[in-house]
Amino acid sequence: MKLSGPVSGPINLISTFFSLSDIGYIAEEYFLSGTARSYRLTGPAGDDGEWATEPDGLAPFTTRLVIYRPVEGYSGTAVVEWLNASSGADAPPIWLLAHRHLIRARMAWVGVTAQYAPIHGGSVMAAAAEGDDTWNTILLPPLKQTDPVRYAELSHPGDAYCYDIYRQAGELVRTLVPETRQLLAAGQSQSAATLVTYVNAIAPHGSPYDAYLIDGRPGRPATLTGWGEPETLDGGTRVRADSHAPVLVLQTETDVVGLMRSIGSRQPDSDRFRLWELAGAAHADSYVVGAAFTDSGSLTAAELAERMAARRNPLGVDFPEPINSGPQHHYVVQQAIAALSVWAEGGPSPAQADRLEISAAGQLVLDAHGNAQGGLRTPWLDVPLAVLSGLGQEGGGPAVIFGCTRPLPGPPPQDYLPAFQAATDKTVTAGFLLAEDVPEILALAAVNQPDTQR
Repeated sequence: MKLSGPVSGPINLISTFFSLSDIGYIAEEYFLSGTARSYRLTGPAGDDGEWATEPDGLAPFTTRLVIYRPVEGYSGTAVVEWLNASSGADAPPIWLLAHRHLIRARMAWVGVTAQYAPIHGGSVMAAAAEGDDTWNTILLPPLKQTDPVRYAELSHPGDAYCYDIYRQAGELVRTLVPETRQLLAAGQSQSAATLVTYVNAIAPHGSPYDAYLIDGRPGRPATLTGWGEPETLDGGTRVRADSHAPVLVLQTETDVVGLMRSIGSRQPDSDRFRLWELAGAAHADSYVVGAAFTDSGSLTAAELAERMAARRNPLGVDFPEPINSGPQHHYVVQQAIAALSVWAEGGPSPAQADRLEISAAGQLVLDAHGNAQGGLRTPWLDVPLAVLSGLGQEGGGPAVIFGCTRPLPGPPPQDYLPAFQAATDKTVTAGFLLAEDVPEILALAAVNQPDTQR
């Protein structure tokens, strides 16, 4: 392997809009060159996830890594995110959802351009846009088009090689970020699909990662040659039971019974596996598209609430309903990373969560308000001001991943804030929210309460 960098000049990644230097972090970009392997099955790709594979082809590659690391006080834990390729460009949803905790805990974050599309183009959403041009609102140009000079030397041989590229990137993190002692692999959506395949088929050959956070996976994971077509999302492939490192899968309502259709892949918890199904959450929401880019930790509760407000047009095109505005995905992902880090070090395993309640017809079972029953519970569902759903948007296009918000009629109950605080404390005790996030969560509740009375 050959490593060059840090590369001078601005890094091309739609990520954080606030200054990392203001919070004691530095951003760097490196180019990684080498030869990657592809793999092929030597047996069936069974639903038990125990896929037997062997090395197949070899091909040269040059990709890039983006690193955010603390200047001082590094904890020794690096979260290595498989950057999401669905838009046609790299996107860092795990960083956007969890960066407040990573910064607070002084963790490093490494974004890996593992796939072909963010370098050369060819998003999976481009085909969808041919039949519904609203998908064009989230299509972005690849690196070679965005900055052809800076990224001239990047070259990807195809997604059959993406798994080994991601493995090699992880091998280098301890060199690039000295004093790293723990690597947490993470990916969301399409990257979650590839991580399931990585755990099932590639990691048994040797992997540098100490644990895996898989957020928003479809029922059927990626193939060994890359992401499948949208109609192949439905499936029942589980994470292999003999994974060498612990795995935490976090699913929203959209992921279980909505677009991602993962309900068939449910599996029991074990000493190496946890499944959290998050009630009231959507695959994407108002935090990740509205607040995350500017949420440095210095925003007031009122400012943060305004950025998370439920909007119908988060991408500049009108949706049938306001998108999901519950912040639980953001806060629960932060707890997931904290718990996974402890688990990977041999500490207690993460809490076990109930599954969402599903009817015989395969639909969510709803309470009297219209919110989902069962699943991982948070105060936004147990003391609700609105119906928060990972479903509900009618029609096609990107609206289907954003869920909806439907305010409940009438004013909140008189004891809303005490009840919300009690539910928050209960969720912390249960192991699904971080105590460090509680002051902000309660401040947001106080801001949001009067808004519902107008």
